[in-house]
Amino acid sequence: MNPFLATFSLIAVVGVRSLAAAPPLAKPAPPRVHVVENGESKTPPEACRAMLVGPGVNQPDPFPGYGGFVGWESPIRLRNGDWLVGFNAGYWHASAPTPLRYPAKSLAEYHKLGLPEGIVAPTGGRAMIMRSTDQGRTWSKPVTLVDTPDDDRHPAFVELRDGTLLCSFFSYPGEPEGGDLLKDPSLAARVHFVRSMDGGRTWEAKPRQLKTPFLYDETDGPLVRLRDGSALVAVNGRARSGPPDQAAVLRTTNRGRTWKLLGGTHTDHDMQEVTVAELPGGELVMMARPEGDISWSQDHGHTWTPPVTFGFRLFAPSLYVLRDGTLLCLHGSYAPGHGGLRVIFSRDGGRSWIAPGKDHGFLVDNAYGYGKAMELPDGSLFITYLATGGHRSGDAKSNSIRCLGLRVRADYSGIELLPAPNR
Repeated sequence: MNPFLATFSLIAVVGVRSLAAAPPLAKPAPPRVHVVENGESKTPPEACRAMLVGPGVNQPDPFPGYGGFVGWESPIRLRNGDWLVGFNAGYWHASAPTPLRYPAKSLAEYHKLGLPEGIVAPTGGRAMIMRSTDQGRTWSKPVTLVDTPDDDRHPAFVELRDGTLLCSFFSYPGEPEGGDLLKDPSLAARVHFVRSMDGGRTWEAKPRQLKTPFLYDETDGPLVRLRDGSALVAVNGRARSGPPDQAAVLRTTNRGRTWKLLGGTHTDHDMQEVTVAELPGGELVMMARPEGDISWSQDHGHTWTPPVTFGFRLFAPSLYVLRDGTLLCLHGSYAPGHGGLRVIFSRDGGRSWIAPGKDHGFLVDNAYGYGKAMELPDGSLFITYLATGGHRSGDAKSNSIRCLGLRVRADYSGIELLPAPNR
């Protein structure tokens, strides 16, 4: 869940089974943090960043409910060499459909934060997509990827072996009175999928809703293609027994037509914006907001070690396994004095991490974050992220999606930032 919506998490009251029903595994030791000196990029972010979408740059065509907000983006490099970026376009940090369905107290708080008055958005925000056929130097005009009756957020992708392209997103309709989704389940956020058989040029007209045991569920991506060709999605959600949010992993073996719940985990605090990756030996690793909880599975996602923390409070973590086996976590930082979009990396599957400090990663940019990445053939990363969270009215009207490049140093002593291809 994004930082704003997490503040107003939905609360349920009636119990159902927990995902943590399997025999408990031994709790692992907390990961170690190896602090390195002089590991920050020698080139500053402002010399590398460029804009993909924003004021005066590749704006979507107007539609009812578009007020300038763009965000919640994700890139993918297809095997034919094309680059895609999916994102949400709407009027605010959360672009629910109108008439707005919020408790009066919540609505007053949101207006105080910057939710515009008098919005007309019959289907809320929508998911958009843009393409580059020249390695990110130029981009097509954004077009609609999916537009359900609700706000369609966080589109993320995975390309399967046969070329099928899966896109996950979650729909956000608003919030029920008193936070009780049992009384009005139509106001539950839900994860959906659409597929493309032609490299993202056309998409299925009817999304498939993911079935989970949660009262609501969300995913930020990235999706993961496993070595056996199947795909995983990690979600967070709220059990009927109430908070905190739990983490779960689901798998498809039939190109996204159906998904099977494998397992999940929870602890005594929320696990949100869950991300998962497959390590070179087949082990899975998971991380979650806000406490940086990390957990491992050695049976393909059915059972997970109890989550442990290691001093990094973060939001929107995204895990990536690079070609050389390095596990990289791109994340937003809560560390005092060290905010912005940051990155840490591990050479041992997350049991230890390389960072410039005990509670913060290497700086990618002093921006709101919600960064996503894709690895390029030369081993560098193309990273997309938000300039602001769009909470204030002015920020929402003028928000932008930024991009730049990043490389982990060959000796693993830090990172180097690289100019964006369209700079």
